[in-house]
Amino acid sequence: MEPIAPLLQRPKLSDDDPMDNRNKFSDLPEPIIHHIFSFLETIDVIRASAVATNWRFLWTRMPHLSFNGGGSWLEPSRQELTDVTVYERYKDLINWVLMTHDKSVSIQSFRLVCRNNDDDHSVYRWINILAQKHVRELHLQVTSQTETPFTLPRYLIASDSLEILGLELHQSVLTIPSHVGFSRLKSLKLMDTKLLDQVLFQNFISSCPLLEALSLRGCLFHDFKVLDISLRNLRKLVIDNGYCGDPFEEGLRECDLKIACPNLVQFTLWGPLAKNISWDKNPYSLQAAMIFSYSWEWDELDDVSLHEEFADHMLKILRGVCHAEVLTLQMSILEYIHPAVARPECFTTFYNLKELVLSILMLEGHLQSLIYLMKCAPNLQCLSVFIEEYESACDYILEIPDEAIECLTCHLKRVKLIDIGYYDDHDLELIRFFLKNGHVLEEMSIIWLKHLKQEFRRETTQEVMRFPRSSSNVTVTFSEPTQFGWNLSENYPKQI
Repeated sequence: MEPIAPLLQRPKLSDDDPMDNRNKFSDLPEPIIHHIFSFLETIDVIRASAVATNWRFLWTRMPHLSFNGGGSWLEPSRQELTDVTVYERYKDLINWVLMTHDKSVSIQSFRLVCRNNDDDHSVYRWINILAQKHVRELHLQVTSQTETPFTLPRYLIASDSLEILGLELHQSVLTIPSHVGFSRLKSLKLMDTKLLDQVLFQNFISSCPLLEALSLRGCLFHDFKVLDISLRNLRKLVIDNGYCGDPFEEGLRECDLKIACPNLVQFTLWGPLAKNISWDKNPYSLQAAMIFSYSWEWDELDDVSLHEEFADHMLKILRGVCHAEVLTLQMSILEYIHPAVARPECFTTFYNLKELVLSILMLEGHLQSLIYLMKCAPNLQCLSVFIEEYESACDYILEIPDEAIECLTCHLKRVKLIDIGYYDDHDLELIRFFLKNGHVLEEMSIIWLKHLKQEFRRETTQEVMRFPRSSSNVTVTFSEPTQFGWNLSENYPKQI
């Protein structure tokens, strides 16, 4: 019999020098190391140069540079330094890196957090160097303590290499040269930026012939009468003014929105509704649309005719995205379009729609709008419904009439109901409706509300399992909520 002691011994560790593993890593091809280091701050790449002899000057050949503005690299001495001194040393670091960077290596991407004050033009000097280094991707986060406008320098606009530009200006003004645009730019992202001239901005983006992605997040369109986005090659458009501070929270409230982008693939509209919206030909290639628009005036509208007028305005937005394959809607949309449910001729048909994601309150108007949207989507295959909490929504008996809806009869295969448990009987009625009327349903996924008692879950599960089902193939599953909850955009394509 084999002795037990040897079997209990720990496996013998390798006699190899642990330095060998480090050497194996340092011997990787330089392009692979560059890719790995591209996820690090530049100061950390410089520190890593001490790890291996052949890395000593690696940072000077890095095509990806990033300076996040933090002073952690000065610890522990930072506590003894003033903010001005810390920032001066930060500028010294950037100057040193750019001056010693290998002249034969182009900079593919550059990320920078910095300041822009009247007496400091460092950022423009750095941009000039980057333009000479043929930078392809540039992301700037600029803060001005003196409310100094940030000007797009002509030597950057004249660059024939820049393809991606992101600017976050912390509510500062962006000054745009007249009648000039980027000849090679494919992606433009403006965040927290104040735009003062409607004509200049329209001319500017129209002068970017290759632009494929445009993102306007938290921008203030000062004195704009119309925000005109007319770009033939644009594929992704994001207009997001949700959760902005005053006065940026105004968004498009005081101007019209015109969209003429025939090749649009993704569209996101988030924030206060524009005064009006117009589409110059609906984008037939649209794959995904997300509408999270709202109005501060809605609750103040008592006139029924004004509610109908508002519904027509919202339906105009939906008609523009009628070719989408994936549509995500915030619950206010269901409330706004409800006055038009009695006028079916006002609705458009979403023939291409395969997936619908939305949030609702358990209110009769919301549910009627949901049912009507399903009637307008005959080829719908997947439906995800996030049920918002609203106390007064429980003050009535909910009965959803059974009816033949084309998508339920022929195509709807998956239904996901999120945050089940707040409305009790109302939730059960919604589940019953889909199981009874979903003739080709394959999966009903029920995700519980957080912190529900086990007894309630057990009773609800038993009740659901007794419901009649039109589909013999449907599987009903019950799941715990995710740690961080659920949001409408989790299944939406990656944003720019």
